[in-house]
Amino acid sequence: MLNFQRIYALFKKEFVEIVRDKRSLVIVFIMPIVMILIYGYAVTFDIKNIDIGIIDRDNSSLSRGYINKIVSSGYFIPYKDAYNNMDENIKALRRERIKVIIVIPYDFTANLKKGKDVQIQCIVDGSIANTAIIGVGYLQVLTSNFANNIKMDFVKSKGINSKKFPYISPEIRVWYNQELRSTNFIVPGLISTIMMLVAALLTSLTIVRERENGTYEEIMSTPVTSAELIIGKLTPYIIIGLIDVLLVTLFGVLWFHVPFRGNIITLLFFSFLFILCALGMGMLMSSIAKKQEEAIMMTFFSALLPSILLSGFVFPVESMPKAIQVFSYFVPARYFLNVLRAIFLKQDVTILMLYKEALFLIAVSIFFLVVASKVIKKRKL
Repeated sequence: MLNFQRIYALFKKEFVEIVRDKRSLVIVFIMPIVMILIYGYAVTFDIKNIDIGIIDRDNSSLSRGYINKIVSSGYFIPYKDAYNNMDENIKALRRERIKVIIVIPYDFTANLKKGKDVQIQCIVDGSIANTAIIGVGYLQVLTSNFANNIKMDFVKSKGINSKKFPYISPEIRVWYNQELRSTNFIVPGLISTIMMLVAALLTSLTIVRERENGTYEEIMSTPVTSAELIIGKLTPYIIIGLIDVLLVTLFGVLWFHVPFRGNIITLLFFSFLFILCALGMGMLMSSIAKKQEEAIMMTFFSALLPSILLSGFVFPVESMPKAIQVFSYFVPARYFLNVLRAIFLKQDVTILMLYKEALFLIAVSIFFLVVASKVIKKRKL
């Protein structure tokens, strides 16, 4: 049976230590805001202003129109220092001054007037694969649109009504993120990653700090059980964590204008489960580590990197190898990220709709807390 007097005593002791420790207060309230402010602007999947080298060997009105089509799109910036100079463009590509070189052939206009196919050479820097893939996609779309316009002009010049030609066009309607803003996708991911790191770091110092200060043995000599110790020490951090989630959520909505279409009860419920997972992981690291520095490093690598790489924040989990997907089941941020994106962007999302995420968070929480309790109990004996 749990003794609530002992739990309250541990709760009061831990709360007083948090208030007196300025470092903990900075980690809890200042660091999440600073991190979401910096990374909210830094992390984006919208790639623009790609530096591009241009070699226009045809130098005709059609070739200049094609170049204007590319530049006016807003995705590319011409590198003027090496315009029409292949050697200088290649040097700029090697020095990462530009990402793409476009070479328009001499017979560009002549072949178009003859109705022949034209090939435009595109040399792409593949060292940054994501930028290269997106840049090539932009060029393909812009080139296709330019070619279609030329075809329509040719048809009109022959006196043929272009409206009589059948064509297929998709009628696209985007739900939940109509503007396709990457910020609406990134901010929920940042909240889950930041809160995972902050919550785990807070409790990663609880047990090991008691051990370094010499008070751990005193606590273990009392009748307090490992379960009471964990509950008493985690409760203050759960309350602070819930306040922190509300704070960063409010900041994301007001500063980055991310819509919040869910309800606050669902957010608090899943935030409680997620924070419990993160605190349990931190408690486990603290019970294993011998020094505070060791606990911080263990928590950093077990909380931050998996939350970024294995949660679906940057890379889709479905695209990962099956063996890696198994490891992602133990990453709490994977489930909380799904919940946050649903709550932020979709209406009428309830707890019952996200029951799978809730069950996984409960299971992971139990796992971390039980293992931490076993380790503490073993050291007590």
